[in-house]
Amino acid sequence: MNKFLTALILSPLAAGAAFAAAILIFSALSNLKITFPLVLGAAVYCAVHFYPSSAGTRTSRYFYVLAHELSHALAALLSGVKVRKIAVKKTGGCVTLNATNAFISLAPYFIPFYAVAAGLLYSLASFFLDMVPYRPFFTALAGFFLAFHLLNTLNILTGPVQSDLKKAGGVFFSFSLVTLLNSLCLVLILKLIFPGLISLKAYAARAWTDTEIILGWALTAVSYLYNTARIYLQA
Repeated sequence: MNKFLTALILSPLAAGAAFAAAILIFSALSNLKITFPLVLGAAVYCAVHFYPSSAGTRTSRYFYVLAHELSHALAALLSGVKVRKIAVKKTGGCVTLNATNAFISLAPYFIPFYAVAAGLLYSLASFFLDMVPYRPFFTALAGFFLAFHLLNTLNILTGPVQSDLKKAGGVFFSFSLVTLLNSLCLVLILKLIFPGLISLKAYAARAWTDTEIILGWALTAVSYLYNTARIYLQA
């Protein structure tokens, strides 16, 4: 019940954050003189993802499962939970832990594992090499892996209900939290890649305004349904 009430509070904020992120990101990406490598990388993965190739589907599936289980394991380590076993196969995978929590259960659904890994590799290499000439390559790689994360996460969330969602506190709570955290992560990642195009202050203001609008719509709908029910019950 506590998670359900939390989800009720989170859902308008999640919707507002997602809508604001979409508007902000599409506006930023429209500046192709700066964002072309990222857009190109995302387009390449979209072509791979939607191309009707069984081999490509199996490969994409395997690497998604690998990222999924590694994200669970990383979240567990960050939470101080011991990872006992990791198993990854083409058909699925699992991580055996001593304990779990919502962060561990939902980490794969909002952390773009490979995009983060590519960013860390670029930052680490920058301490030893001049990485400026390679920046477009890593930007394209980030676009490729962000599209990989979003499309595969969408696929898995629109399929059979995952046990991760139940462990985290239920489908409603998990969807609300995953939507909110994905929006925040995407905006933060793009802020790191294109600091001049993304304004966190503008995003926060837009997200709050959109949340107020969505909450107003929801309250109006509830009020309408309540008053309609009263009329019929009295009749």
